[in-house]
Amino acid sequence: MNRQNRPGSGSRPKAGAGRRADLLFFFVPLAVYLATAAPTVFNLDSAELTTAAATGGILRATGYPLYLMLGRAWSLLPIGDVGWRMNLLSAVCGALTIYLGRRLLRRLGVGPWASAGALGLLAASRFFWAMSLIAEVYTLHTALVAGVLLALLRWQESPTPARLAAATFAVGLAAGNHVATVLLAPGCLWFVLASDRRAALAWRSLAAAAAGLVAGLSIYLYLPFLYLTAPVFNYTGQYDATGAFVPVDLTTASGLWWVVSGRVFAGQMLAYSGGELLAEAGRFLAELWRTFLVVGIGPGLVGAVVLARRRASTGIALILMFGVTVGFYVDYRVVDKDTMFLGAYLIWCLWTGIGYQWLEDLLVRSGHGVGGRRALRAVAIAGVAAAIAWNGPRVDLSNDWSGRARGQAVLDALAPGALFAGFWDSVPVVEYLQMVEGQRPDVKAINRFLITDDDLLDLLRREHGRRPLYLDVVPGPTLGGVRVVPAGPVFRVVEVAGGRSSGRFGPGAAASPGRPPLSP
Repeated sequence: MNRQNRPGSGSRPKAGAGRRADLLFFFVPLAVYLATAAPTVFNLDSAELTTAAATGGILRATGYPLYLMLGRAWSLLPIGDVGWRMNLLSAVCGALTIYLGRRLLRRLGVGPWASAGALGLLAASRFFWAMSLIAEVYTLHTALVAGVLLALLRWQESPTPARLAAATFAVGLAAGNHVATVLLAPGCLWFVLASDRRAALAWRSLAAAAAGLVAGLSIYLYLPFLYLTAPVFNYTGQYDATGAFVPVDLTTASGLWWVVSGRVFAGQMLAYSGGELLAEAGRFLAELWRTFLVVGIGPGLVGAVVLARRRASTGIALILMFGVTVGFYVDYRVVDKDTMFLGAYLIWCLWTGIGYQWLEDLLVRSGHGVGGRRALRAVAIAGVAAAIAWNGPRVDLSNDWSGRARGQAVLDALAPGALFAGFWDSVPVVEYLQMVEGQRPDVKAINRFLITDDDLLDLLRREHGRRPLYLDVVPGPTLGGVRVVPAGPVFRVVEVAGGRSSGRFGPGAAASPGRPPLSP
């Protein structure tokens, strides 16, 4: 292999049939994701994202304006229901990530077989595959991260102010989907300064970089625009004790910053003690091992070293991006953070591709020739096949109607004019059915994330006897004095602080009293 095609050399292979063949890196994973995607609205965060995007609504911190803007347009596609359309967006972004990953590896001198072995592991990994099947922000985030890396490599090839502006614009736009993009900043800064410090620090370059970043970040102006439309769906604010929603004023700098900075989640950052932190680090390493099914771990380590030695600007930049991302999320106290490491998995995937290519070249140089290359390729492709066989049945949602069924069962159990307060596995999908599909506008649903327990208790006292009241779980100690009875998948409030329901709310209020709640 000549120097121009060595992994890590950074030279671009010649255009031709190989470029067209690279489209397989998009269409093959897309076909798999479409075959296994959820057929309608899913639950939890996915239902929130779907409802907000489809109705022109506002999400909780950190706002995700790019996702909201793209999702609003995407939800208008004349195929399937709105829930499935938004799931389709994630599938397309997942496939786009894999395609852009191939583009990155091609620029780094990695051939198609090594790329397929590495990218196949990522595409078929549990969390990446799962996030490609439901409405979520993560595959859009990984596609944008890949776009940022491609823009940086293009600038390195020709360090003009315009190309630097394109790279910073990509960073700003990516931050408009997920503020975790800021974790890439140390690596991006190192890359630019290590590649060509003089070109980067020229005043024209600095001005262009600043202009590109501001232009990309201007996507956040979409949030004040949405606020001024008084959307029916708004998760940026809080309900008070009267049941009125008090939104955060996103037309003010302080209100917008409160949302963008994610201040509501500040208590979950840097949250672990020393022993807990070590345990979380071990948990991440175990998941990395499972994600790359052992066969991608060694090549990934090799690839990181090879790239850092042959091209320090790129190699160290990726190490910084990987390290900062992993370090932040390892110390982030949330139950669903496994999906938040996908950006780091993308970087490991690139290292794996470079490692596979280096090992293949080593076999050729050592005289093992065709036989050695075939054996290595067989191992790489077998790893991908094993990932598909193992993870496929575990992530397949093609027959999963549970989210819609849960929401429908809740609405069917509520009496006319009811007030329903529930958690994340109940309220977002109920709101989807109400706001997107027009069902049961008489019901007022409140997500308990948006109301304090004290205010909810006061609200239940205020509304008791005036309208049917329901909760999705048996009340705990913070709702003292509230007594409930089962009503299908929910619980009807029959007593609040000594008062007793008259039971005049109709037969629907007490439907299926012995039926246990549905699983979310």
